[in-house]
Amino acid sequence: GSAGYKLCCRNKIRLLMWKLGTLVFFITLNPHDLTNVLVGHFAGISEQEWRIMTSYQRVCFVAFHPRVVSMAFHKQIQAFIDVVLCYKWGNGLFGSCSGYYGMVEVQGRGTLHCHMLVWVQGNPNPNQLRK
Repeated sequence: GSAGYKLCCRNKIRLLMWKLGTLVFFITLNPHDLTNVLVGHFAGISEQEWRIMTSYQRVCFVAFHPRVVSMAFHKQIQAFIDVVLCYKWGNGLFGSCSGYYGMVEVQGRGTLHCHMLVWVQGNPNPNQLRK
């Protein structure tokens, strides 16, 4: 992104830190699209058909169907937020998630991954940790 976009994102993170305190986790989610059955599902391919495709066939399929791949990626990231973090649903794997901020990037080979900052309720701030 542009310098202005990056500045805007950093300002959003600063606001979240001011509002929610010190973040607890920096998580990178990198779903593997070449073995992901959801990619085939969103393309209308049965699980059995997807599994018998060669790796070369899957690479070609993923390269020519970026919309389907992004739909599967979105579904996995949303599942992480809903199931693992349980944001707005109670206690998740790391406790009660009070907020998160995620940035999606494209890797060198064109696949998506997400960097996520996570805040958990009850996390002590740096001043409390020093004491």
